[in-house]
Amino acid sequence: MNRFQSLYYSIVLLAIISCKPRNTVGKETPTTTSQTIELVAQEWPGQEPKSFQMPVYRGLDKLEFANREKITLNDTDLVMGMMIDDTQIALPLLYLEGFEVANLTLNDEHYLVTWCGLVGSAQMFEGNITGDTQGFDFGRALINSNLLMVDRKTQSVWNQLSTKAIHGDLKETPLNLLPTLQTTWGYWKEKYPNSKVLINKDTTGAAFPSLVFERPFYTSWQPKDGNFHMVEKHQPKNLGMGIELGGISVYFPLEELFKRDSSMVYQLAGKNITIHFDQLGLTAWAEDSMGMGTAIPTTLVYQWAWQNFHPNTVIFKSNGEGM
Repeated sequence: MNRFQSLYYSIVLLAIISCKPRNTVGKETPTTTSQTIELVAQEWPGQEPKSFQMPVYRGLDKLEFANREKITLNDTDLVMGMMIDDTQIALPLLYLEGFEVANLTLNDEHYLVTWCGLVGSAQMFEGNITGDTQGFDFGRALINSNLLMVDRKTQSVWNQLSTKAIHGDLKETPLNLLPTLQTTWGYWKEKYPNSKVLINKDTTGAAFPSLVFERPFYTSWQPKDGNFHMVEKHQPKNLGMGIELGGISVYFPLEELFKRDSSMVYQLAGKNITIHFDQLGLTAWAEDSMGMGTAIPTTLVYQWAWQNFHPNTVIFKSNGEGM
């Protein structure tokens, strides 16, 4: 058993959410709003899109820094690592359960944080759209089995992986995707031992982690023969990194990257990009080779989900195909 397989069998024990939970009651359910939006989308993963009134649920507004000594984190827990004003911050994805959408304000800057367990992807965007910083909520519907977000000012509906509004006054307007590192807590804390930890301390409207540990009712999904089958675990063996530059997209399966001994330089849209990866951290990231290591926004996501939104993507192969 190689290191990747060993990590896979460890991390599948981590229960994660989907963008669509089973029926729950009381404090285990996010707070709904009185708002609904009529649009064409999926009500459940794998279903055909249809026109219906999509319920809108309140996004999370209460992320706070925590005392690392007082929170429970395992080395295999997934985190979104971010660098904001030279401050290293880890947001355990477990603490987004029940919300999928969070609004974060740090140093007077506004950010939108998203997590869709269905596609295995956490992303962060600039939260200021057309001068508005009221924040985002999330819709109980899906496009290509992927999360939808709703901005509070215009009620436009946005899709996580396409990064664009798909409905409303701001339709086709893109969000600005920011560089982050989706990885394990063990890898992040070793790389940044002084990292701060950002969590949701609010237990009033979400599946708070203590409840998740007792009763992990959230699920992710995987495609098989064109259909979706429910599984209660993350799918790291299907994970990879997607990049889009200049209208060209490339997907790097982690299993293909892990066949290499070191990072590599890849040319995309006329730029030389350095592709880094770490097998124990179950992660990959990209930097501008000519830009003093400037991070490039990428998406860690299941391959089938990336291809749903980028059907013409190049799939990287370690033997040189797809390069």
